[in-house]
Amino acid sequence: MKVYRKYKNLYGLFFLTIFSVFIAVCFGIYTGNLMKKIPKDIYVESNKTTTIELNLPVTADNVVQTVDFKKPVTFIANNTGIYKMDLKLFGLFDVSPVNVNVVEQKNVYPCGFQAGLYMKTDGVLVVKTENIKDEYGNFISPCENIIRAGDYIVAVNGKVVSKKEELMDMVSEFSSDEMVFTVRRNNSNIDVSIRPVKNENGEYKAGLWVKDDAQGIGTVTFIDENGNFGALGHGISDTDTENMLQISEGALYRTNIISIVKGADGTPGEFIGTIDYKKSNILGQINVNCSNGVYGTINKELIDEYNLSLLPVGYSYEAHKGEALIRMYVKGELKEYPIVIEDLSNSESKNITFRVTSQELLDMTNGIVQGMSGCPIIQDGKIIGAVTHVFIDNSKCGYGIYLEKMLGN
Repeated sequence: MKVYRKYKNLYGLFFLTIFSVFIAVCFGIYTGNLMKKIPKDIYVESNKTTTIELNLPVTADNVVQTVDFKKPVTFIANNTGIYKMDLKLFGLFDVSPVNVNVVEQKNVYPCGFQAGLYMKTDGVLVVKTENIKDEYGNFISPCENIIRAGDYIVAVNGKVVSKKEELMDMVSEFSSDEMVFTVRRNNSNIDVSIRPVKNENGEYKAGLWVKDDAQGIGTVTFIDENGNFGALGHGISDTDTENMLQISEGALYRTNIISIVKGADGTPGEFIGTIDYKKSNILGQINVNCSNGVYGTINKELIDEYNLSLLPVGYSYEAHKGEALIRMYVKGELKEYPIVIEDLSNSESKNITFRVTSQELLDMTNGIVQGMSGCPIIQDGKIIGAVTHVFIDNSKCGYGIYLEKMLGN
């Protein structure tokens, strides 16, 4: 009898432990999903009453009262600026604060025309290392475990390098015991020693695959009243390392779209175009490449060329599920195509989930294709975001980023 009770107690303790772990895991998943929905920034317009509906179990204490974001919250602000609000999940646990950005009403020119992008890397980007067959027939990798894919070589023996040809010339002229490469890794510079290998042809090689530029086609999202532009809604990453490109400079070029490859489920389509990299085709200069897009200055004459008109910026609190438009330049004219916004999120980039409903656009592209990144999303007469991604398994659906995130750059 005592043995039975003993095992009964053990079984009870075992199942209680399993149940507790299950509850803890479920709670962790639930709170993790909630944390993803908490925005880092909230934008409200000055001299205007703004109501924000987050519908999240978080609170913020200010000098007057506790703000409960489970309910609609109304902001009234006169002075522009950034105000930090410390948040508590369920009123108990501290979470990341939210910045309330009080801004003046901003107007921009929604674009939608395609452009060629050319960017120079900030240093020489290492794509991979390889073995070199030396003059004796041995395979040696001079840089293996010393230099990594994704590193940027910024100097050799103290001399700045910015082009791969400069790097190749320095290595080919090697005559000492070793060379000192200054490498930028994780935003810090480090010096490493490399001894190039003389190959079977008598040439010195470092065993590196490198690049110093990148190019592609994308869509310009907006031009502001000062001649600054934003494009793509996401950054340009290196196709080999999959890391965001660190750039020193770049340019926008006029491009000619010659065909469109339709998207299919599982296979994204794309714009096929040509870019003539001559000076007269430059539309603007690229200064920034970051996770929210590509930015710089642009020739303001394009505003008249494309017959662009100012539209007010719509902030995330104004976006809603339902009908909206994508603007895109096709066959010599800017056109707007209906979409339906099906979901909204405060995630880092995939804020807007939408479905293409325009039969005209579906007939032309079968939905979203590569090269449409940056197409403005317009709702209720305001530009609220830009197209960023296509669903791999459904080309008729895509994601977009809130324009407020692009304006932050």
